[in-house]
Amino acid sequence: DDLFFDGGRVGIGRLSTTNTLEVEGSASKTTAGSWLANSDRRIKENVRQVEDALEKIMAIRLVDFEYTDAYKAAHPSVEDGRRYPNVVAQEFAEVFPDWVDGSGEQLPGGGGEILQVDTYPLTIYSAAAIQELADENAELRGRVEKLEEALQELLEK
Repeated sequence: DDLFFDGGRVGIGRLSTTNTLEVEGSASKTTAGSWLANSDRRIKENVRQVEDALEKIMAIRLVDFEYTDAYKAAHPSVEDGRRYPNVVAQEFAEVFPDWVDGSGEQLPGGGGEILQVDTYPLTIYSAAAIQELADENAELRGRVEKLEEALQELLEK
């Protein structure tokens, strides 16, 4: 009763309107780990290293929130009183526009299509930002060591 098929799309607990698979509520796997994505070098072109990652990460506002009563009424799997961490789609689109899309679902009572986000870029850009900070930290350590050596020489005179 809760499985819907529509034009090659599958919905579990909801009609799939946009994505190949949509689930109302939580989903799980039997073991820890990630969903995998093909990432073989042989299927890629125009590969560039991520740059200015820290700047992009700093431009993202991370929030936690509660869903509106109207949204909860349409989605019984949303827990009342629970705070959910995420981003605001409209804000996320300013930094990662290709990772925000319409959900196909309309706001209860009108007002347009609800936006959805794929926050996967946060994983890659956070890792790249850590690399940038590690490089900066190594440079600063080198400068501090040189300054300490120079200071020691001055003190010995």
